[in-house]
Amino acid sequence: MLERERFITYRIRVVWFGLAVSWLTLVSALFWAAAQDGLTNDLTIRIAILGASLVLLTVFPWRRLLRGRVGDPAIVLWCVLILVALLVVADATPNDPIVALYLGVIVFASALLVPPSVVALVAVLSTAAYGLALWIDDRSLSGDDIGIHLVAFLLTTVFALIAAIGINRELRAASDQLERLDDESRRLEAQQRELDQLYSVSRTIGSGSNLKEVLPELVGRVVTAVGGKLGIVFLYRPEEEALELLSPVWVAGQTVDAEGYHLALTDRGTIQRVFTSGEPLIRNDLAGTGAGDELLSDLDTSNVVAVPLRVESKTIGVLMVADKSPGEFTLDDADRLQALAAPSALVLNQLTRFEEAQETGQKMAELAQMKTDFVSVVSHELRTPLTSIIGSLKTLQRPELAPPAPSARDLVSTAERQANRLRALIEDLLVVSRLDNQALPVRPLPTAVVEAIEEVVDEIPRASELATVQAAGRIPMMEVDQDHVRRIVTNLIENALKYAPESPIEVMIRSYGGEVWISVIDHGPGIPYELHEHIFEPFTQVGRHETRHVGGTGLGLSIVRGLSEAMGGRVWYEPTVGGGATFTVALPMTAALRPSPGF
Repeated sequence: MLERERFITYRIRVVWFGLAVSWLTLVSALFWAAAQDGLTNDLTIRIAILGASLVLLTVFPWRRLLRGRVGDPAIVLWCVLILVALLVVADATPNDPIVALYLGVIVFASALLVPPSVVALVAVLSTAAYGLALWIDDRSLSGDDIGIHLVAFLLTTVFALIAAIGINRELRAASDQLERLDDESRRLEAQQRELDQLYSVSRTIGSGSNLKEVLPELVGRVVTAVGGKLGIVFLYRPEEEALELLSPVWVAGQTVDAEGYHLALTDRGTIQRVFTSGEPLIRNDLAGTGAGDELLSDLDTSNVVAVPLRVESKTIGVLMVADKSPGEFTLDDADRLQALAAPSALVLNQLTRFEEAQETGQKMAELAQMKTDFVSVVSHELRTPLTSIIGSLKTLQRPELAPPAPSARDLVSTAERQANRLRALIEDLLVVSRLDNQALPVRPLPTAVVEAIEEVVDEIPRASELATVQAAGRIPMMEVDQDHVRRIVTNLIENALKYAPESPIEVMIRSYGGEVWISVIDHGPGIPYELHEHIFEPFTQVGRHETRHVGGTGLGLSIVRGLSEAMGGRVWYEPTVGGGATFTVALPMTAALRPSPGF
């Protein structure tokens, strides 16, 4: 359309140039004739007729004519009038006709970019007029002279016609190319607008921390892009098999709360149809009646367009825009809304999943706290009677109170061992509970760590036979919690004795980079690769078939990690060269203090 207007404007300029030249030529001819022999009545009448015709051509609505089908015939008529004027001048003042004037008519028609057939018609008329002008020449040219003149004119006309047709073709080709470029430019501009709209919708994901904050801005941008007044989003709730209306609703730039509105998929309605079919839907026939749709009747809308919200080929809901102003919704509106629905679905799905994760995380945190509180309370309640039971069993083992039967004494000894085992388990649960609550105190004291570890090895049954303590160089005094260090080393050695009962155990101590590294090395079956990342998690045990008979709760290594971190240190696992497991605890020379209520 833009190129056609440019084409019409160009032709109008040529028309006004031709009119100016025509008027100038007519006035010049009039003065020239008056200066020669004076104006005769016959010549005056002819010039008056030509002048009237030129006036008629001047007042023609050329822009309207050139837009219609009568533009080219009007141009031919104009060329005929020019040729007639030339013949009038030739008849009034016999002289050798000027060939350039007759060729100029052809050039004029070509400049107006008329079709080649019209240019050819003007060329034929110009040739005929030129031949007639030669015939009325008072010099009475011979037939051969007239033929030579006409042949030369025809050759010139043919060349001019060929040139005109070529120029016309090139100009029209350029015009078509420009029109295609304009179409492409408009298409790119439309795509740019769509990309801007998509970007505008997509960046709403960072405009708020929850769905209630983001939803109005998201829907508002979508509704504005489509030209509606009302925007509604429904999300599918699989547990209810229904579509839930998300609140608030966007209405003409304002937000309106609309809680508790659900559409069962078993009901018939526009929203349900779009969700189940997965296809967009346009309805411009509502006119306040809702056309049998209860939701649309409640909204009192005049027209709607609705599209499904999809994420990875899964329909998660429906986006509806209503009350376009002015006019009705079109297929272009549906396409634009579908394009905007894609990022909208991503935003809504992301925020919905984030809120669900937050809610789940909060529930899990509450459950974890309840579990920790339960373990702490139960452990405290069990420790008190268990202490009395262990004390009573020790008393029964005194010589004066021991039962006379050997089997009875064995039973008392077994009961004491199992009671001590139960007490160790309760102590572990208490430590884990306090570690989870970050309520485990750290009481650093100057400690000779080598001597402390040797004492631990001597206190553990069978450890003195299999375990050796080696110090690499002089180990300086450390400020650490002695009880925590003893528990760490105890758990690591007992873990080695449990999973590598016949292998030697080495406890290596060395100073490195402002830390003391304590390594407990065994030469047993080692730890499967798939458990390397999980062995420090609570209740994790090695599942090899040859060690499956080993008891335990799987809390030992998690306690080691928790105590190490509580003192500002760390722990890691490495396979022992040749087979086995190596656990290394790195503790700073000065332990970190952690505020806590204490035991």
